[in-house]
Amino acid sequence: QRLPPLVHNQAWGLERHSVNENPKLRWPRGAECATPVGTMTAHASPTKSTTLAWIAVAVTMLIWTSFLVVTRAAANISLGPVDIGLLRFLTATLVLTPLIIKRGGLPAPAERKHILTVALLGGFGFVLLLASGMRYAPVADSTIFAPSMLPLYVAVLSMLILGERFSRVRIMGFALILIGAVGVGGWEVIAASGDGAWRGHLYFTVASFVWAVFTIKYRASGLDALSGAVLLCFWSALAFLAMAPFVELRLFVGPRATLLFHMVMQGVLAGVASTITYAYALRHIAPSKVAACAALVPPLAALSGWVFLGEPVGVVKAVGIAVVAGGVLLASGALDRRERAAQAAG
Repeated sequence: QRLPPLVHNQAWGLERHSVNENPKLRWPRGAECATPVGTMTAHASPTKSTTLAWIAVAVTMLIWTSFLVVTRAAANISLGPVDIGLLRFLTATLVLTPLIIKRGGLPAPAERKHILTVALLGGFGFVLLLASGMRYAPVADSTIFAPSMLPLYVAVLSMLILGERFSRVRIMGFALILIGAVGVGGWEVIAASGDGAWRGHLYFTVASFVWAVFTIKYRASGLDALSGAVLLCFWSALAFLAMAPFVELRLFVGPRATLLFHMVMQGVLAGVASTITYAYALRHIAPSKVAACAALVPPLAALSGWVFLGEPVGVVKAVGIAVVAGGVLLASGALDRRERAAQAAG
């Protein structure tokens, strides 16, 4: 069956029916997405969807930032990678149980390959690598390496896989993000890293790349936000449960109040809420733009630590925060006239 002609639309994600009806469909060179003519009226307007998606991005960044700050202030208990994975995904699976019963562990239009490319990469793989890195390097180091490298990885993958092309303004933005990340804390982390800390930094960097692959694969999967959360949390919980008999668990070593705190922060907020908001944003905004905003997490965490925890913010760090903020504005296309004109036309 022939599909209607395609029109370029910068603001919208690739609609699910265009993927299902024609699996070989690809974005045109330089286009972020395409939507069949005549389908616009059946959905929310592009402007409304894009606005809601940017709100979802903001909520995601706030959850990630608050998680880092509150965790830093909370009592420290020694948890292994499997402990952290179970806290996040087993709790999230329990919260999502009604949806899992309704949609199943492989909600439509997910395919079996998405268990690997979406669930086990974005959930199990990312958390396992990140938590493993914390055995060699401080938790604070992970807040610098993982979010700061994500925009670069997603930009490269978007160019290679999705055929996305970047203006000079956006390329300048990505460069500023990396430079600013060094000022926010990257140089301190590298200079003060102890023996073997480089192994933790390597884990964090690989974890960031794995999350970037998940970001691109999820965008192409056609899954809505709720189905994406169900798929990711359910299969990741099963994977960590399968590992549990072979490791020493420390879930119940600390105080119950601390355990409940981690269940809420890891499972409910990071596991369920931010997964849904991040997935929703990816449905309506180019992955490279969403990932660029992740670079705001280290600066926001530094500012929040200064306000709520009294942690100092030096001149170099303050300049780095400003540079990252400017880089995100450029990399997201907010200050690019051609990007804004293309979205308005779409």
